Amino acid sequence: MASAGLPEPRPAIRLLNYAFVLGKGIIVLFVIGALIQSFVVTPFRISGISMETNFHDGEFVAVDKITYVVQNPQRGDVVVLKFPADPSHLFIKRIVGLPGETVKIDQGKVYINNQPLVEAYLPEAINSQPDQVKVLGFDEYWVMGDNRPNSNDSRYWGILPKDDLVGIVRFSLSPGLFGWISQPAY
Repeated sequence: MASAGLPEPRPAIRLLNYAFVLGKGIIVLFVIGALIQSFVVTPFRISGISMETNFHDGEFVAVDKITYVVQNPQRGDVVVLKFPADPSHLFIKRIVGLPGETVKIDQGKVYINNQPLVEAYLPEAINSQPDQVKVLGFDEYWVMGDNRPNSNDSRYWGILPKDDLVGIVRFSLSPGLFGWISQPAY
């Protein structure tokens, strides 16, 4: 309805106004989504078998990128990390050793500060070879895949600096596996 003698806008102008408002809304949603993915949570597709039987090749998970800004990583956390030899590649591993600890692998068993590490999330007969001892410094972590015989991890490329942690895996997004990822208690 025209008001006080003004002509009613043409349908083409109304359509352009609608498209402009819709376009602004889409851009705002895109920017918000990009900020959330960059700083809060991001999807990650697992590639490979290094975390079998707990995580599977092709599985999608949600990675929480904010937690490690306010708290330190914990033993047992499943994390996505930048591969130290090529930071453009992302890996998924489990944190085994924390800063200041001595990680020892002896006859296939993992010890932290000379105490056997109980890893209830692994098959009992898992072999964590090769034998070695590493002392972790400030902000250094020891990470390993759950499928120890088939994992390229700290046993082969060494310690992981905290700066190479992308975030903690919080949620499985894959059908049949959909749900929160539980963290082991130590």
